[in-house]
Amino acid sequence: MAGDAALDRTGHAEMVDEAAPAGRLEFARDVPALAASLVLHVVILLWLALAGVSLPEPARVPVTVIETVPEPEEVDLDPQEMVVADTAEETGAAGDDTSADVAQALAPTLDVVAVTPIESQADLVGDIQVDPIEEVPTATEIDERIVVRGSVGATASGAAGAVDRLTSEIDASLRQRPTVVVWVFDQSVSLSAQRKEISSRLERVFQELGADRTTRHRPDLENLVFAYGKTVSRVTRKPTDDVDEVIRAIDAVPVDESGIEMTFTAIRMAAEAGRVFRTSAPRRNVMLVVFTDEVGNDQQLADQTAQYCRKLGMPVYVVGVPAPFGMREVRMKYVEFDPKYDQGDEQWAVVEQGPETLLPEVVRIRSTAGDDEAIDSGFGPFSLSKLCAETGGMYLRVHPNSGERGRVTNQMVAPMASQIRYFFDPDVMQAYQPDYVSAAKLQQEIVGNAAKRALVEAAKSTVVEPMEAPTMTFPKRDEPSLAGLLTEAQKTAAKAAPRIDALHATLSAGQGDRDAVKERRWQAGYDLALGRVLAAKVRTDAYNQMLAQAKLGMKFQDDKNDTWQLEPSEEVKVGSQTEKLARQAVELLERVARDHAGTPWAQIAATELRTPLGYRWTERFTGVNKPAMADGGNNNNVPAPPSDDQKRKLAPPKPKRDLKNL
Repeated sequence: MAGDAALDRTGHAEMVDEAAPAGRLEFARDVPALAASLVLHVVILLWLALAGVSLPEPARVPVTVIETVPEPEEVDLDPQEMVVADTAEETGAAGDDTSADVAQALAPTLDVVAVTPIESQADLVGDIQVDPIEEVPTATEIDERIVVRGSVGATASGAAGAVDRLTSEIDASLRQRPTVVVWVFDQSVSLSAQRKEISSRLERVFQELGADRTTRHRPDLENLVFAYGKTVSRVTRKPTDDVDEVIRAIDAVPVDESGIEMTFTAIRMAAEAGRVFRTSAPRRNVMLVVFTDEVGNDQQLADQTAQYCRKLGMPVYVVGVPAPFGMREVRMKYVEFDPKYDQGDEQWAVVEQGPETLLPEVVRIRSTAGDDEAIDSGFGPFSLSKLCAETGGMYLRVHPNSGERGRVTNQMVAPMASQIRYFFDPDVMQAYQPDYVSAAKLQQEIVGNAAKRALVEAAKSTVVEPMEAPTMTFPKRDEPSLAGLLTEAQKTAAKAAPRIDALHATLSAGQGDRDAVKERRWQAGYDLALGRVLAAKVRTDAYNQMLAQAKLGMKFQDDKNDTWQLEPSEEVKVGSQTEKLARQAVELLERVARDHAGTPWAQIAATELRTPLGYRWTERFTGVNKPAMADGGNNNNVPAPPSDDQKRKLAPPKPKRDLKNL
């Protein structure tokens, strides 16, 4: 047979051709394995191709976390001794146990909106509701979930305008939850007229908030009234939503003539009175609103008070005065309002309304007639402004001339307002905010930069008197007498030079770190200080050198002249070293005026540049060598005062108020 017989599965014999190739038989057996491998590889390739394609994430739904805030721990209400730490205090994280205490004072924001939501955690205890985010709290709204910092540069031209500004703050708080506003009034003489203006304005504010006795009455807005001077008193015994009662309480605040203002003690006591509304159910917001026109006599309690208010989540709003730039005291126009005192001419009283910084940053130099005049710093007194910043509140600077951009004369200053000559745009000044940090942290920053350290050291000095009324006129009777006049005049420069040279050495030591200073306030402060000290040094040295040159001999161009006159000059021609310092002074002052336009530093720099650094000799005739004329005798008799034979029956003069107790 051509092939062997084989049985199939059915048992039938099938003939297999022995002549069929062996390869065909092997291929037929491998077909199923090849097909399976092909399918597997195709699946793998498709999976790899799709693995790099990212699917769109599902839309995220905004989630609002309503956190259950723990009851605050007991706070020791007794005054504590203040201690300044050697190291900067650390700030807790968002999930820290201490975060609720400091949440109102961490974010570096001003009056602009700035929020830092706390991320939700798996172990967070509280209710969660999903809804669209329509509005987020601003820097002036208190919310334990938001890290905020208050505003310190807001400005109003009057107390009424400041009260209107507060309306929106109260309204924002009411939109969040029921609110208790604690009104705290300074009882000083100088604020008495302003209190009447404020109370009359508050009625309109309550109407705008719907808190009057109409159908829109707001029982969710209650009020407390405190007053303070030498002591602190609670004017309303319990919270009230009666508008008339609040206004009557404010009008009834008596005048305290002691001249002592326990500002921070009053704020602390007002916060203690509001504590129950923050810690008891139903919880309410508490706002502290303070009206004052001085810094207070108890600033040592400022940090302790701020910590207490921040711990309870109570923002502090202060309607106060602008601090004079780099000065503690300023003159205030006082016009007597009480008929029992002499109501004669206006008087100028000295009051404490500054400075705007914790440490001195302005070197006081009397190089021009206006150097003793106060100008606006752009901020309020440091302790009160820092309190507002740390609690998430607001410091509202009030001055009737705050909108002026030119020089303010005495006639323009309103009664009970400070004598500030120049004001600046608050929007510009926001970039120059003082360092509202702890004393320890500020000291650490200053020690770490030689330029800042040099500025503070130089600013600690008392007012620098470059040259006191230097002699500028030198009559020549003869050579020896002229030399004597020149030598005597040189003593003025010799007296001023050591002090100026010491300041120059102090500030020059910081030049190496000047470029490392990033804050615009410190940049302007250092450049202005060094530029002004250099200008004073150049004027002093140039004056001395010009007199020394004159002692070597000078000849009048006109033989008729007999007097040498020293006059200011833009050119400095007394030696290469002095000329080099003059160029450096001008460059620094011009940089301040250019880079910090619209600020107090630029104002002072521009004034300094208007006073020339050098001198030049001129000559004129004064007749110093002419013989004195004999007195011809003047028998003009001084007329006797008119006689008054009748006694005038006048009432005894009224006493004048002691301006030290305003």
